[in-house]
Amino acid sequence: MNRGEIWALPDGRNVLIISLTGLEEAYGAVLAIVLHDSGRYPDTAMSVVIGDPLLCTAVAVNITQLRVDRFDGAKLIGPVGITTMARVDAALRAVQDL
Repeated sequence: MNRGEIWALPDGRNVLIISLTGLEEAYGAVLAIVLHDSGRYPDTAMSVVIGDPLLCTAVAVNITQLRVDRFDGAKLIGPVGITTMARVDAALRAVQDL
């Protein structure tokens, strides 16, 4: 699992990995943003509309920690682009007042 990848979990949720690559090996868990269907939330300072590899919206307040076993049977959808991940990072900083 790598930072910036979108995964489809077996429970039906799609998530974007936001923790550093390698944390899953060190701690057995990752931080992720639960993604929402496109059009549900606008593109704002705290949310980012993603077009590729999945049409969806990442809302920076929807951070969750997931154990790596939650990814058993999950499907890698693919990585977001560098520009998109930079916008997600900016939204995370805005939400956390960093």
